[in-house]
Amino acid sequence: MIGQTISHYRVIEKLGGGGMGVVYKAEDARLDRFVALKFLPGELAHDRQAMERFRREAKAASALNHPNICTIHEIDEQNGMVFIVMEFLDGVTLEHLIHGQPVELDRLLLLSSEIADALAAAHSKKIIHRDIKPGNIFVSRNGNGHAKVLDFGLAKMAAPGNKEGETATLTLTQAGMAMGTLPYMSPEQLRCQRVDHRTDIFSMGAVLYEMATGQRPFVGGTTMELSSSILRDTPKAVTELRPELPSGLQKIVERCLVKELAERYSSAQELRDAVDQLRRDLSSGSRNVSAAGGAEASIAVLPFTNMSADPENEFFADGITEEIINALTKIEELRVAARTSAFSFKGKHVDMRIVGERLNVKTVLEGSVRKAGNRVRIMAQLVNVADGYHLWSERYDRELKDIFEVQDEISGAIADRLKVALKGSQQLSVKAGTSNLEAYQLYLKGRALLYRRGLDIRRAANCFESAVAFDSQYALAWAGLGDARTMLGLYGLERPQVIMPRAKEAATQAVALDPMLAEAHCSLACISLLHDWERDKAEVGFLRARELNPRYLQNLDWFAMFYLVWARGRFDEGIAIAKQAVEYDPLSGYAQAMLAFAYGHSGSGKEAVQAASSATQLEESFLTYWVLQQALHADRQFEEAVAVGETALALSGRHALAMSSQAMIFADWGKTSAAQALYAELVARASQAYGQPSHLAIAASAAGELDKAVAHASEAFEIRDPMLIAAKYWPVFVRLREDPRFDEILVRMGWK
Repeated sequence: MIGQTISHYRVIEKLGGGGMGVVYKAEDARLDRFVALKFLPGELAHDRQAMERFRREAKAASALNHPNICTIHEIDEQNGMVFIVMEFLDGVTLEHLIHGQPVELDRLLLLSSEIADALAAAHSKKIIHRDIKPGNIFVSRNGNGHAKVLDFGLAKMAAPGNKEGETATLTLTQAGMAMGTLPYMSPEQLRCQRVDHRTDIFSMGAVLYEMATGQRPFVGGTTMELSSSILRDTPKAVTELRPELPSGLQKIVERCLVKELAERYSSAQELRDAVDQLRRDLSSGSRNVSAAGGAEASIAVLPFTNMSADPENEFFADGITEEIINALTKIEELRVAARTSAFSFKGKHVDMRIVGERLNVKTVLEGSVRKAGNRVRIMAQLVNVADGYHLWSERYDRELKDIFEVQDEISGAIADRLKVALKGSQQLSVKAGTSNLEAYQLYLKGRALLYRRGLDIRRAANCFESAVAFDSQYALAWAGLGDARTMLGLYGLERPQVIMPRAKEAATQAVALDPMLAEAHCSLACISLLHDWERDKAEVGFLRARELNPRYLQNLDWFAMFYLVWARGRFDEGIAIAKQAVEYDPLSGYAQAMLAFAYGHSGSGKEAVQAASSATQLEESFLTYWVLQQALHADRQFEEAVAVGETALALSGRHALAMSSQAMIFADWGKTSAAQALYAELVARASQAYGQPSHLAIAASAAGELDKAVAHASEAFEIRDPMLIAAKYWPVFVRLREDPRFDEILVRMGWK
């Protein structure tokens, strides 16, 4: 091959080769640059599966534009030889760099961060590498050396409309075939089970271990022995083999190499963040960095298990958990994991050390609730996550009417056991807000249903209405009712001219009953913005709620998204508040989704896609997939946005929000006929039942029907469609904003 010209590439020298490809350095005669040409070995040139994997490598890598992924320029064929044209890299593979010797710590952490970032980019495109190993990671010679991930020949890619990618995999993989390189394969790969992005995280852990120690984590003299080691053994700690390494690195490696998928890092981005945090900690001078080394006193309250026969009591058990969280949050000396993050472990049997690391806490409270008639039994135990030691446990057998006292006792016992106390003479108590047990249980159920969104919003509203019927002085229930009615209007489940005034009545009643309730001020602020279009009043309400409860996630996200981003266009401030919400509740898919949405409005497409991908990994819901659809659109990844949009449409029952968003993506992609079809479907549906005019306006503008779009927007103004508050800054309204008639609507709203 050396000296030959293939297409317009002159082959200069052979760089290397393996079972799936031979690579040459070549000169690009057209662009006067060096490139790398990868050919299939001659014996595989007519192997259908090998050829498909070769093409898949080119397709997968070419879909990724990332500084730590080797760039694919093209795939071509000449004289029966198929070859991939890649960027030429000057350096060595990580395998050559390690060569039985550990990598210096600073370099190890830099390379690990870059590899994890590359994997996060691939995973955001639903591409799983499946063959992460030192031989597939290149380290350049420039500067301190940077990582480049290579060889996507075994990548698992999602087919359009198929988020898990089963179709793409089944055509190339025989049943029962383990794909990967044995020393770095995950347990699920060895068992030929379904894999996802966390498979790459396991392999990354094996690479990290080898960089840290110069040794592989799993060993065996035969294939069977090595496989058995991966499936069963716990490797020696990297700090045991290299005592000078920080304990924080051992925590990261340990988390990657957990046998169970659910106990590893939830995303490559989370892994990268952990590595970057360790780098920052080390640069500040701390060598003994522990993953749960935050505040002296810290706790996560895991969802109490419902031990009752009636599944409806699940809401009651969750409510008890939430009330204890709320009570403990009042202790300034105690850092408490947020509700959503703690509830992400609901129904999962996860090692307490993993819980402690993911939530950055030193103790965990877990328990169970059994309710029968007017009696309740609560079991609670406080566990030290470092060693699993039980610090405290207690059983409470009481009448149901004593439930608030039990919650106070549990909270007080925890405060005493952790040696923290309230300042001054303040007493710790669960602020139930009602003495009526029926109202309390209905409120708990309503809040749980409201968290789910979708059609459960209507069920939540019914629960809150029943709760205030039992106790008309129950401020929390009135605030919940205000939120539920507002969401019914926002999602187009009720006509706004009917439901929004009723939402305002409920929120106003909540503030009147308890002016010190953050939930009440947040509810009234939201309705003031979405229905009354009173931006100044809304800001005062959101800020008051934030003052009363700085960690109230819903207030932070609504303030960031609805007010700062949609109503004011203050994108940087919105992003900062949304980041704060993620910091308080890192495992909340909702918080990550709101951050992604804020990034998308500011034009930060890459950051939007990363945050939205994290949201879908934390929570597979209509909202998170819709936000990912928006993020990919903002990043102008039209094909990927449409594929994700199909998932959002399926999860929502073809909600108008997802349909109008999909229509705008098609319009920006130049596929006007597809946008027109979606608009026609929305019009047909609106002839049979209420259709939100704001979404009809967006879809009509995407279809090129500007007169109709303006007419729909005028109707949205007349009925005060809540979605219209986004009209000035949300990118999907861009075509309408170019029409002077729409400008007049914004003026009448007071938005200009």
